[in-house]
Parts: sequence; C-alpha cells; structure tokens
Amino acid sequence: MNSFEDRVSAALDKIFDEQERLALAAVNSDVSKSILAAGVSAGVENIITSADLRQVSEKLLPLMQDIYRKAVEDTVEEGYGSEVSEPTETAAGSQQIVVVNNFNDTTQEEIKSALTTAAVLTDGDGGDVDVALKLALAYSLIKSIFNKLRASRKNLILETAVYGSYNQGLFDAAVANEVATARTLMKQWVSMLDGKVRDSHRALHGDKVQVGAPFFVNGVAIRFPKDPLAPPNLTIGCRCVLKFSIN
Repeated sequence: MNSFEDRVSAALDKIFDEQERLALAAVNSDVSKSILAAGVSAGVENIITSADLRQVSEKLLPLMQDIYRKAVEDTVEEGYGSEVSEPTETAAGSQQIVVVNNFNDTTQEEIKSALTTAAVLTDGDGGDVDVALKLALAYSLIKSIFNKLRASRKNLILETAVYGSYNQGLFDAAVANEVATARTLMKQWVSMLDGKVRDSHRALHGDKVQVGAPFFVNGVAIRFPKDPLAPPNLTIGCRCVLKFSIN
C-alpha cells in the first residue's frame, strides 16, 4: 500500500496547488473586486464554490479506482473474493469520491470566511479601506488556508482516498464471491488496538458477521472500516481492517 500512498500524496499536492491557484485567480477577478469593494459579505460565497474545488479533486478518482481494483485482486487471490461488476465498481468510486469531496466543503467555508473578513475590513475609525488592501488580506488568508490544508488535513484526505477505496474493494469482492459461490462468508473487524483507536472501534474488535450484514456501533450500521455510507465520526482517521473466513 505504500506505493499507493505515495502516488495519492503526490496527486494531492498537485490538486491543492491547482485549487489554490484557482482560488487566488478568482479573488483577482473583476467580480470579486466589486464584491470586496462593496464592503459587505453578500456574494463572497460565489467567488469560489465547492463545485469549483470539486472539479479539481475529481482528478483523484482514477487513482482511487486503481486502489479499489487492487483490493478486489487481493481478495480473489486469497480465495474470498470474485470479480465485481462494472456498475458495482462505478458505484463504489462515486461513494468514495463524495467523501473526499466533503473536505472541499470545509475548504470552501474557510475561504468564504476569509473573503468576508477581507470584504468588511475597515480602517481604525471604522471607515472603508481601498480594495487593494482587501485583496492583499484575502490573498494572505487564502494562502494560509491552503498551507494548513497541506500541513494538517492532507493525511486525513489521503487515508480516506487510499483506505476507503481499498476496504470497499475488499468488501465488494467478498460480497460478489458469496453470490457467485453460494457459500457463506464471514467478515471480522480487526482493530489496531493502540492508543489512537477510538473506543467505538476498540469495542468492534473481533466482532464477526456474515459478509453482507453490517456491524453496529451504538445502533449505527457500518459495513466495513471507512464505509462511505457511515457517519464521519466513525470513519475519519480509521485504520481498522477486515478479515474474512468461510462459515
């Protein structure tokens, strides 16, 4: 998996760089200058949108699909998986990229907050300031947002892209095998059991259910570690894995 982590890390660096260039170019547009010059926050959310950021991060999808296929291949080789259908693979990619794109929503909210701060900037007496000062402040704040993204949130996105895709490939291949062979496969939740493991996942350690059935955490269903359909508080930062057996 290290090679995939390296490839995703390099891809994320390029995505962040492109998103930052896109945001700074948008701030320098005539529309942005008019909004900032008006001295109010109305309209700042349209300068750079989540959709703009998602258009860039969607470039990660082909690499995530490669990771998914590798997981399917590994499960087949271990004797617990079968090849998955194209619709299943497409659906998995769609689910996983949505989770990655959720990070864009956070980035866009931070950019909107930065632009609002710049738009309502005043002098010491509460009077409006020249738009050039507002632009300089917006540039500085946006650069800080992307520096923080690279320093503190990149690893979370990387883990989501790599381990979310891989775990879903394991799960889908096992489900396909159970359908194809009519045998009963079991999946077991395996936690790292170190100091970083959340209590809910520590409690799941060793739990075993039929492959198509979910695990439950306080009544909440989760199909596998980093399940994109589960709540973020059960998936972000998760390092757990699945282990399969024949019933």
